[in-house]
Amino acid sequence: MKARRKKLKPWWRPAENRRELHGMPATLPAAIASRLNALAARVLAASWAEGLLWAVAALCGLAVGQGVLDWLFDLPFRVRLLFLAADLGVIGFLFFRFGVRPWGMRLTPEEAALRAERHWPGLNTGLISAVQLARRPDGSPVLVEALLAKMAERVSALDFRDVVPWRTLKNAAAAALLAAGVAAGLVTWLAPDSLVLIRRILLSNVPLPTQTVVVALSENFSIPAGQTIEISAKAAGLIPRSGRVEVTYEGKHPEIVSVSPKPSSPGVFSLQIANVQQPLTYRFYLNDGRGEEWTVALIHPPVLQEIAFDVTLPPYTGLPPSRLTPGNLNLLAGSKLTVTGKSSQPLMGARLVLSGPDRSIELKPRGDGRTAVTAQIDVPKEGLKGLWIELKNDRGILSQDNTVHAVEIVPDKPPEITPAVGQPERLTLISDRRPSLRFDVRDDFKVKDVFLCVQALNSLGEGEEPDPKKAKEIPIPVPRPAAGLTFNYEWKTPGESVDWSEGQSFACWIKAVDNNDVTGPGITYSSPQQWSVVSLQTKREELAEELRKHAEAIKDLSGAQEGVRNELGEILKQGGNQ
Repeated sequence: MKARRKKLKPWWRPAENRRELHGMPATLPAAIASRLNALAARVLAASWAEGLLWAVAALCGLAVGQGVLDWLFDLPFRVRLLFLAADLGVIGFLFFRFGVRPWGMRLTPEEAALRAERHWPGLNTGLISAVQLARRPDGSPVLVEALLAKMAERVSALDFRDVVPWRTLKNAAAAALLAAGVAAGLVTWLAPDSLVLIRRILLSNVPLPTQTVVVALSENFSIPAGQTIEISAKAAGLIPRSGRVEVTYEGKHPEIVSVSPKPSSPGVFSLQIANVQQPLTYRFYLNDGRGEEWTVALIHPPVLQEIAFDVTLPPYTGLPPSRLTPGNLNLLAGSKLTVTGKSSQPLMGARLVLSGPDRSIELKPRGDGRTAVTAQIDVPKEGLKGLWIELKNDRGILSQDNTVHAVEIVPDKPPEITPAVGQPERLTLISDRRPSLRFDVRDDFKVKDVFLCVQALNSLGEGEEPDPKKAKEIPIPVPRPAAGLTFNYEWKTPGESVDWSEGQSFACWIKAVDNNDVTGPGITYSSPQQWSVVSLQTKREELAEELRKHAEAIKDLSGAQEGVRNELGEILKQGGNQ
């Protein structure tokens, strides 16, 4: 009877199904079962041995090929990493192809019996029939047992391992032997350089085995645009007289620049590159040594994207806070200025630099704490000439070409005193008369206090000038603080403050004080006036003298008018005669 080969089930089937496929029938004689097991094990071992041989051949071939490429082109780390990943992929494929897959598809008793019958045609179909009858007895049990015993006797002298001869592995063995021989020969011939190549295949960063080894000194680094850089490398082993550097700017072809060793350090080669405006890569070539490719990256400095100036005026002004337009700043002395800035990059720090006082203030984080900063300063009376914000990003790079905002400090003006028209600088009074003053006081904010300052002239020493700061101050009532006030003041009780008697003379001023309680107060004195206390007779004589002067002035004016009329008449007569 001819057995039909069952369709093989996948290796990942549940364990109970695998036992059904590969387990021997319970009634199958041991002589047959042991030989079929040996055949299945031999097939699996042959597959595993073939996979191992192909893996050896692949590893040796890949190692030789990658070593040659690395020697010729000095492969960078990322390329060697890709090669190693490909190597692992090849080994993984072979492991699955010759190991995992054959294990999941190992021979069933029927398949082992069919393979044995193909090797020994004389068995006809007896072996497969015995396996099937042992699994599913059909007919007389006596006849089945007799058939199984007869087949066990026939196969007892056969070695089923011979069904799978090892010569089937000759192709894999030849490939592995050739690849291993070539690899071993190259490793021995090129040692110790070959050992370095093997280390590089395994991703070690050791340099290529050359007479001159290039040791990087500058490596990768970052700079702000426009800086001058120095790249350098050291030659180990054979030191050449000169070398070269391959410099490649982003988007451009490589440039080769010759370099010489430093006089102070014969093994160190360096190159200066001024005003770097683009990212670049560089590689040193010294004798037969090739350095790694290194990168110079550009770090753009932080830029102040936004700036705001909020000013809080002193309370005495009565004005609300306001925001100033960025630019030149006019600031009232005593105000508080809040400066807020926002950077284009995350910040490590920032400071507000003040020109004039030549000092700086650290700005505090604001909002998200990474790009926005703020600081507050008190506007001094003088000295502050300008200010700007200096930023430092999270890489420690400072901002460039910071905008300077000029500052003009606006002082609080003191009050202005304007006497009424017609008031004389010198005034004589009899003792029972009271002096009066008419004047206006103006301030840019509010007038708070007004005083009459009086100083007796006979109290001054020889050569001493009148001084309002040493005078006696008499308060003048202020109805309410205001920016403008008009006074018509009469000093009703001079005798209570000074010796208001005949013969006394006084210098007097008006003193005005504003409400500046921050940088002030602002104080102003009017021009001095002189008051003299005289007797009634002296006052009469003074008035008579003034009347006489007025009469003379009127007479002189009348004579002048008469002369003008006469001259005008003569002119008219001469015109009529013509």
